[in-house]
Amino acid sequence: MTDAAPTTVPDETALFHRAARRNRFTAREATVVAVTSPAPEYVRLTLTGPDFADFTSTGPGDHARTFFPDPRTGELVAPVATGPGEDGIVRPQAPTFGRDFTPLHVRDEDGRRFVDLDILRHDSPGPAAQFAATAAVGDRLVLVGPRGSTSATQNAPRVVLVVDGTSLPAAGRWLAEVPASTDVEIIVWGHAVEAAHAYLSGFADRAFGLHSAGRGEGDHGGVDLVAALETVGVDAATYVFAAGEASALVPLRRHLRHTLRLPREQYAVSGYWRIGVEAWDHHAPIDPIDPD
Repeated sequence: MTDAAPTTVPDETALFHRAARRNRFTAREATVVAVTSPAPEYVRLTLTGPDFADFTSTGPGDHARTFFPDPRTGELVAPVATGPGEDGIVRPQAPTFGRDFTPLHVRDEDGRRFVDLDILRHDSPGPAAQFAATAAVGDRLVLVGPRGSTSATQNAPRVVLVVDGTSLPAAGRWLAEVPASTDVEIIVWGHAVEAAHAYLSGFADRAFGLHSAGRGEGDHGGVDLVAALETVGVDAATYVFAAGEASALVPLRRHLRHTLRLPREQYAVSGYWRIGVEAWDHHAPIDPIDPD
């Protein structure tokens, strides 16, 4: 019999420490109880359900896989919970229409737990945006996850966020969840800066810097995220969070990893969607040539 390997205890005082926790992983039936618009570009769905009491999301990069009805038939096909209070799901055999969204404003009111999802309006809407365009109180969805949460860093003096319209909700959570003393700079691409500022200001009453990487032309908006980041600057005390269209993030990730040689704990890069790929899995590596 051999001794068990020693458990590594995270150093909560480390500069870029982000507390991680595991959540109960299950499928939760959700009902729309309000439909609002925090900004012209977004539809906000407020959801609750009978199994929401322990719905937990403590990280700005969290994702809840949200299952929408078939846009053609209106049928909602989604995973189901393995049992009341149990961990796990049973996946359906039929095709589903699931997309990942950032859970917002998890809160308890009148004995129920609520969560908001902000859905970006699109010129060529998919199942989520189509649903949001006509959503009404009483409509049904299913949420799976977040499986786990990683909190915003509480120790870094400075945070730089690089986001597009799909990840602006995550940027809003960062603004609300880092200490008031943290200097926050936000680089936005593929989205008007004025509109981004109006949307983000609804998350926290605090100052933040906002910079445009341009709208540009072409598949990736013609943006140079590396140049935008170099303009804002990254020093030894800066944490970098980047999320959005996966292809556009590849040069930025390579810059952080190979040019700046930042330690792995100093940045996070996540592809929220990829041009030309339906129902992109945000767990997939954004750069197959140079994965973690």
